[in-house]
Amino acid sequence: MLRRVQARANGRDWHHLLELCGLVEARVIDLDGVYNPCRPNDRLLLGMKGSISEFEFGVLRARMLDAARSKASRGELRLSVPFGYIWHREAGLGLDPDLRLQEVIRLIFTRFRELGSARQVLLSMKADQIHFPRPSDEGRMTSFDRVAIRYRNVIAVLKNPFYAGVYVYGKSEKRTAIVEGRARRSYGHGKPIGTWEVMIKDHHEGYIGWAEYERNQKQLALNNYGRAGGAKSGRGGRALLSRMMTCGRCGRRLSVAYTGNPQSRPVYRCDKPNLMMGLPRCMTFGGPRVDAAIARELLQAVEPMAIEAAFEAERMHREQQEDQQRILDMEMQQARYEASLAERRYAACDPDNRLIAAQLEKSWEAALRRVRDLETRQPAERP
Repeated sequence: MLRRVQARANGRDWHHLLELCGLVEARVIDLDGVYNPCRPNDRLLLGMKGSISEFEFGVLRARMLDAARSKASRGELRLSVPFGYIWHREAGLGLDPDLRLQEVIRLIFTRFRELGSARQVLLSMKADQIHFPRPSDEGRMTSFDRVAIRYRNVIAVLKNPFYAGVYVYGKSEKRTAIVEGRARRSYGHGKPIGTWEVMIKDHHEGYIGWAEYERNQKQLALNNYGRAGGAKSGRGGRALLSRMMTCGRCGRRLSVAYTGNPQSRPVYRCDKPNLMMGLPRCMTFGGPRVDAAIARELLQAVEPMAIEAAFEAERMHREQQEDQQRILDMEMQQARYEASLAERRYAACDPDNRLIAAQLEKSWEAALRRVRDLETRQPAERP
């Protein structure tokens, strides 16, 4: 019992325990003898044993952490890897053999390359009814359900350097703060790229290259609305130049308001002096004439490339349909296999065992419904 308590407690907890044992005249027992904390000699010996045990525990922990860092510096420490990768027993880190998952991850990078926004990637994949795995065993990562893709799935794929073939260790840190006299630890705080403890490029096969990963991070930072250096595009509305024009008098960015019934006529105005200091607005003007003039200039500028742009748009649309159809075909193949497996399990069950047979029958019916749902989607999504 003595060694168990020493291993789990620090010096303060250990001496507090000895104080409590002395108050109730309890005995402390280990493999070497029986100690009475009420006696000074025994109390001194127990304190020394506790200090030595705490020191040994600290040394062992430091050695374990140093060994883990040393193994990580060689790219051999088997960290928890993101979706799309698994650790092979002999080959090390490699792609997940599930081709459906590989195609979904590659599709996320392809859509982001085309659309330039994680939000738009989510909306396009939701419209195509693309699914993404989610752990169904409370985080043990042994079984998964395929559910509709979420925004956090898209962001996690775009921001993880593992998908660029880079082995990373120590890209997050824990922070400790004193709250109401007690230490509060929080984990998972990301660190800048240059401060990672280990970073090994070309460590494994990646879905994208490192140069594309860096471009993606810059684009995500620009898309961060409301931050310094972020993109100043509009966030919806009919105004063509929302958040893109500045005041010619004070240099502040113009805001947009909508008037009319219904409120569909954009009005550009400089609001900051009026809102912050109560001063008159620098300028206010209607938006339709300005937007129409800018639209004419844009059409004239792109008119010589209209035919090439149409062919390029058709090619991109065809590739998008082919990617969508390929993922749908893989899901259909997997669904048919699961339905066949459920049928074989039901056929192998003893008919008299109604409890198990009923559950297997429900699983078979669910697999058949999944196949029917995919078959209804198949004709409409063929190019």
